[in-house]
Amino acid sequence: MSGRKSATRMSAAEAVGRIDPARRAALPLCCGLPQTLVEALVADHQRLRGLEIVSGLQIAYPFLDDSLEGAFTFRTWQCAPAIRNHLQTGLVKYIPMRQGDAVRVFGPEGPWPVDTVLIQVSPPDRAGYCSLGVSIGHALPLARRAALVIAEVNPRMPRVPGRSFIHLSEIDCLVESERDLLEFPSAGPPGDKEKAIGGRVADLIPDGATLQIGLGGIPDSVMESLKDKKDLRFWAMGIDRIVDLVEAGAIEPGGEPRITVTEVLGSRRIFDFVHDNPLVRGLPLPEVINAREAGRIPNFCSVLSAIEIDLTGQVNAETINGRQFSAIGGSFDFLQGALFSPGGRSIIALNSTTPNAKVSRIVPQLPPGSAVTTPRHSVQFVVTEYGTAELWGRSLGERARALAAIAHPDFREALEREADRLF
Repeated sequence: MSGRKSATRMSAAEAVGRIDPARRAALPLCCGLPQTLVEALVADHQRLRGLEIVSGLQIAYPFLDDSLEGAFTFRTWQCAPAIRNHLQTGLVKYIPMRQGDAVRVFGPEGPWPVDTVLIQVSPPDRAGYCSLGVSIGHALPLARRAALVIAEVNPRMPRVPGRSFIHLSEIDCLVESERDLLEFPSAGPPGDKEKAIGGRVADLIPDGATLQIGLGGIPDSVMESLKDKKDLRFWAMGIDRIVDLVEAGAIEPGGEPRITVTEVLGSRRIFDFVHDNPLVRGLPLPEVINAREAGRIPNFCSVLSAIEIDLTGQVNAETINGRQFSAIGGSFDFLQGALFSPGGRSIIALNSTTPNAKVSRIVPQLPPGSAVTTPRHSVQFVVTEYGTAELWGRSLGERARALAAIAHPDFREALEREADRLF
């Protein structure tokens, strides 16, 4: 905790006026972005020129708008489509790091300490506690140690039970607003390939499992295929599809929370669901995106995506033709957590080809310059629309042939020959 402060109500312009452009400021993720504060930040961009902003995935990046002529730089561990073109210009400084390290890297003892943290919170309760609601993550622990904390207080921010709260005595500036939270767009209806993959992944997940899952067509299909499961729990991220599983009876009420979140990405549906819901528990990032914590959970199952995988089992989930395309995020912590967990399962799920079906995503060897997001020794199950390959404990030749067998038929024979040649 940064020590007792005096929370003062003021306008967004007054609050942002306290920021020193020579320092570094952190923002929450995605749906938690304090829109009123960011708008004031952008309006004051001439004075704040040179300010470095720190955060991860965002729905919108107004502080990088071309009209600002590079007033702000953005240091991040994520690489969304909207900011990839800035990697070469220097406006975006991508760090290839685990999301779980964000609090250490940007904390007071880290290489890039933040001085200011901007957050969005629910109104305080009678005891003076505000919930960070849909974006607890790195924002809460960084705010507790920052010199300047500016909070946008919005009654539309849900109060999430658990350790999601900051006290008024830890906040310097309070800015009132009432506006809808940013919503994370749906990936749209999954196609036949994604449905096939979703069904195969669901077959690997037992009743009583705790599941970590991401966003997109394949995760949506997995969630749809889990409706007949029993006593499921969810870890790390709250998404709209969780509400479907509660309504289907796959997530059952009980004496303890069934859904642990550090971030909530979705629509008003999930925002309303997590509000004061005893099924839900909010925790700061270090307690969630952490292999040691996940590894203590029995039957912890992690479902991760990939860009490509080679015949030895090396996974590239970050680069295309040597260029940064995506990021590590929490993937390695979740995968390791699943391997440590009693009865846990780590699953890499991907389409067998690129969307135009011209390139196989199962390749003999990763191309030069590719990132190895997941080393081969940490891969357990790989799933495509054509099958499931279990690599755990298998030799190089056995895993190469298992992967070739679930490749697209147009590439399968060539991959089998390459497996025979290499191993």
